[in-house]
Amino acid sequence: MLESLNSLSVLAMICSALGALMYLGLARSQDSERGITTLAVGGVLHQSGWFVWALALFGSADLLAWLAILLLLLGQLGLLAGTRRSFARPAVLGWWAALIPLCLLAVIASLVQAISAAQAGLLQALLLAPLAFQIGREAFQPGNDEEWSLPRYLLVLTVFALAGILLCASLCNVFGAIPHDRLAQIWAVLACAISVVLPYSYQLMIAHRLHTRLTKLVRYDALTGLLNRRGMEEHAERELHRARKHNSSLGLMLLDIDQFRVVNQRYGYGSGDAALKKCAKKIREIAGDEALIGRIAGEEFCIIFCDKNSHELRSLAVEIEMALEALTIEHGDFSFHLSVTLSLVKYGRHGNQFEALLQRAEEKLQLRKGHLRGEAIPEGAITVAP
Repeated sequence: MLESLNSLSVLAMICSALGALMYLGLARSQDSERGITTLAVGGVLHQSGWFVWALALFGSADLLAWLAILLLLLGQLGLLAGTRRSFARPAVLGWWAALIPLCLLAVIASLVQAISAAQAGLLQALLLAPLAFQIGREAFQPGNDEEWSLPRYLLVLTVFALAGILLCASLCNVFGAIPHDRLAQIWAVLACAISVVLPYSYQLMIAHRLHTRLTKLVRYDALTGLLNRRGMEEHAERELHRARKHNSSLGLMLLDIDQFRVVNQRYGYGSGDAALKKCAKKIREIAGDEALIGRIAGEEFCIIFCDKNSHELRSLAVEIEMALEALTIEHGDFSFHLSVTLSLVKYGRHGNQFEALLQRAEEKLQLRKGHLRGEAIPEGAITVAP
């Protein structure tokens, strides 16, 4: 058993060194991400704790083992703060920082032999396990700024497994179900697994977040948060496929802000951006969550409605047009209104593909603009002479 324990200890030292390198590599490659530096510092301390603990197994040094526990505790506190920062929450440790003086008291009690070896092992598990549970809880909270993914599942399961195994093995050792030597082997195996899986799960999580962010940049408009032209095309193709498969209705609405260039020239580009964001918000409120809404050009918005008949589409068009023209755009010292023009086309009647529908909607929009050009413009709207 001694040879097996020594082999596991060497393996744990190697794994902890590799894990530390993974955290350092993460900090170097993703230094612009929030919480990465804190995660890296906490991760290296955590790996150092496993390294020192594995080293202590060779000489059965109690003081070295408690030093390892202290490093593990400091590392988990760093991981907790880094995980909170990584998920856009304040890195406040709160009463978890009180575990450090509790750990020092446990060290003193162990050194003066006020507690047995089994009790010391249980105290070590009680110091580490709740903190591991809290790290998993922080990653598990639904308020996090990313969707659930396999990397987050792996992170949560890893820290929960760490906490659970520590508690179960230590309790079994206290009640005599597991010998102390066997407990050391379990901890060594745990050190090998955690030292590799935990930093790897953090790497996967950060990589997934970057991939998700890049995907959003490609498919979503940064100013309004709506779909951009590419994102609109991809989502529209799926909806058109569904409409063909189920023989359902689909309507496309194209909306253009009249003389938007004048807004930028007269009131500045900041006012134009404010107008676009306010229009996008109002369109989203009226169209609802089921509609596809995109900003496909500078001042053009495209809306796709599913399962709406012609009467419902016309009602929505009138409501959106009136709501946008009633908006008061305020930016700095300026306050103004907008006028908009929109057109409606339906799947099947005006085309069967997104590009065909969009082209037909653009033609109808330009025809309506030409028809309205000679009409009186509502008072307060931004206009220029034709």
